[in-house]
Amino acid sequence: MKQQMQMIGQAMLVPISIITIGSMFMGLGSAFTNKETLDALHLGTLLSKGSVGYIAFSVMKATGDVVFRNLPLFFSIGVAFGLAKKEKAWAAFSGAVCFMSMHFILNTLLDSQGITAQTTTADWLMKNQQLDPVSAVQKASVYTTELGMFTYRMSVFGGMAVGLVTSWLHNRLYNVKLPLVLSFFAGTRTVPIVTLVVGSLMGVALFFAWPPIGGMLASFSQMIGSSGLFGTFIWAVADKSLLPVGLHHLITTPIRLTDLGGSMDVCGQLVSGTTNIYMAQLGCEETPALLVRGFQSGRVVIHFGALPGAALAMYHCSRSRHKKVVAGLLLPVVATMILFGVTEPIEYTFLFVAPWLFYLVHVPLTGLIFVLTEMANISIYGGCLKDILPVLLQPNKLNLWGYLWLIPLFFVIYYCLFRFLITRFNVMTPGREEEEASEEEIKLFSKQDFKNKAGEENSFAQQIINAFGGPENIVQFDNCISRLRVEVVDASRVVADDVWKKTLRAKGVVHVSDKGFQIIYGPEVVMIAGDCKELLGDA
Repeated sequence: MKQQMQMIGQAMLVPISIITIGSMFMGLGSAFTNKETLDALHLGTLLSKGSVGYIAFSVMKATGDVVFRNLPLFFSIGVAFGLAKKEKAWAAFSGAVCFMSMHFILNTLLDSQGITAQTTTADWLMKNQQLDPVSAVQKASVYTTELGMFTYRMSVFGGMAVGLVTSWLHNRLYNVKLPLVLSFFAGTRTVPIVTLVVGSLMGVALFFAWPPIGGMLASFSQMIGSSGLFGTFIWAVADKSLLPVGLHHLITTPIRLTDLGGSMDVCGQLVSGTTNIYMAQLGCEETPALLVRGFQSGRVVIHFGALPGAALAMYHCSRSRHKKVVAGLLLPVVATMILFGVTEPIEYTFLFVAPWLFYLVHVPLTGLIFVLTEMANISIYGGCLKDILPVLLQPNKLNLWGYLWLIPLFFVIYYCLFRFLITRFNVMTPGREEEEASEEEIKLFSKQDFKNKAGEENSFAQQIINAFGGPENIVQFDNCISRLRVEVVDASRVVADDVWKKTLRAKGVVHVSDKGFQIIYGPEVVMIAGDCKELLGDA
């Protein structure tokens, strides 16, 4: 079960990868088509409506809008693609077929009952069914339009359900054999045919099942909204605690993209999920401020203050002869974290040498950080420069004053606390090895160590494949943002954890099941995985 959950979390990264670019386009495009922003920057004349520049930014905004309006479809395709073991392109195509089939059947059934976009607006429900405003909005929120089809608002959950069903069918049918007369429809062609029918059946089933499910989700989102700071603390602790086992996406994605993150009317449209609400608010000129309780603002404090403070503590705790090497390791890691929000390399640096430092210190402090940023009414989207720069172009919608004291405060707290604990309990962070330890051992954590040494008989990728027992021992080989995720036939043929760390330059090893492994490499894992997949024939 744990291995399966790992794979689902990994598959989520496929559609999530375009959200970052979509948010950048949405942020920049919204900023430079917003009249108030243009007036504040004295660009109203240069970027007047109808000008080439205004049209260019309008196109940029629309490009970002494509992402957020079609996330359910992207998740159905991406999850099917990510979980398919072979013939991934056919799985992605089948996911789209299943998604469209399901929603078209829902559209047909709803229309047969006289339920349309016109008869499910809050105003219509209040006037014709005498519902109170809250009940009318809650009932109207069950419906939406997907690809021009009026249907139930299942958001990313619906897309994920389609992706999971499609991948399950695909992995069992992509190589199916049929009688000679039907051979044209055998193998991969069988899958989209089956998913067309299955999608229709899902539409029929969900026609009856989704209204109570949607009602429960709406109630649960209300509970999250009313849970206050305690709920924020619990969410942040759970999110960070699940990072080492790769399940944190199962916590963050529903909050960001579904009704579990709450719903809000933005410029006359009901929007669900914190990220979707942020993007809608950025693009709406009538919105005076961004969402405060969006489970995002605490990340800036962690990325810009807390973890850089921990990195400085690790540097000062290293032995004098190793400080230059440790600085070469930590500086790129901190820069990557601030620029792109990838925290895993530095967190894994102390996680695998002292798990208690991660779970008993870093995790609860993370919860406290999110609580304090919410108390300070900080409103911002993203947690790194890549994400927040477009948002900064609409300063009238932001409240960032709390960062002036929170970032330096937690820099000092993490620096002092980590330096004390590392020295007090002799935690073996980089550079604290015994004096006789070689620089080769310290460089195990360095970015440059992911590159092959010139003149090696085998490539680094081949060494990794061999360490897993060879191609014949590998059942599934994939990666996420920072780690290889591999399932093998015989775990006894996989090299020991120490070999991964000392010879194959891994930051750590996680055993997710008897035959499932995660090898931590950091941001370079994408290139490493690509080289390995080429050798395995999966690229």
